[in-house]
Amino acid sequence: MSFYYKHNYVFSDHGLQRCRERLNLKMAPDYEVKEAVIKHIENSTRSFEAGNEIYISASNTQIYFIIDRRSNLIITATKISAEKQLSIMSRGL
Repeated sequence: MSFYYKHNYVFSDHGLQRCRERLNLKMAPDYEVKEAVIKHIENSTRSFEAGNEIYISASNTQIYFIIDRRSNLIITATKISAEKQLSIMSRGL
């Protein structure tokens, strides 16, 4: 009997490309990038929500995965400073 793990996240083309760039996996195939992103999300203890988006830190770094709350779509990966986080949180209320 075999078991296949299925995560809850969906990747947009842009999101997958940005994750590849931000995590320095430029030559990695899509499945390796997706596995790395899921591992970063699972190992993260820092996140916040604003509006319809969830921001999850990539293994507690300043790189955040931006995820649509309704569809679990990983929209992009970007660097977010503490000041930018406060700005996003104040707009998202």
